[in-house]
Amino acid sequence: MIRILIAVSILFLFTVCKPKSAESADAVVTFLKGKASVVETGKDLSPLANVTEKQSVKTDSDAVLDLTSKLGSFRLLGGSTATLAALNADSASFQVSEGNVLIKAAKLAKGQSLLVDTPTVVAAVRGTQFWGRVNGKDETGTFAVREGAVEITRKSDNAKVLIEAGQAVDLKPGEKDLKARAAAKEELAAMEQIDQMK
Repeated sequence: MIRILIAVSILFLFTVCKPKSAESADAVVTFLKGKASVVETGKDLSPLANVTEKQSVKTDSDAVLDLTSKLGSFRLLGGSTATLAALNADSASFQVSEGNVLIKAAKLAKGQSLLVDTPTVVAAVRGTQFWGRVNGKDETGTFAVREGAVEITRKSDNAKVLIEAGQAVDLKPGEKDLKARAAAKEELAAMEQIDQMK
């Protein structure tokens, strides 16, 4: 009887004390309306499908796609293309080359980060909800914040601007300064759909 208890105790210790394995580097499709696909394979996405690190996804013009990870949810609207550049327990990075995105970040712990990388800027999220529009052809775009704050860093010169709730910034090539402005009524209304995201 004692041998059985010792064996069970040892087995229990090995199970409880085993090193923590790396968490999945996948995001899950939690909402899909219309058609979206993995760029590399052309495979159509479906609800509860996994999108792995380094995969790119594209939405048809009338589609809406939500990808969810432990760090938050990422909504691609119609005609958008993005790559899940990095995803682990402490960081998520989405490269958006074209289209409209909405972000609903989870409350991030110290050391965790969520980035949205576009052809011209990087948006560093600080526990927030925001929207971004990227036009890859002419390198223009807009970011607007619904809740929290987002630090926008322009890649060409490292110019930075912090935009807070109710503010937006427009991105135009050749523009010297990044300036926050009041978000337009339409931009704030567009961000209301964040409430639908998981």
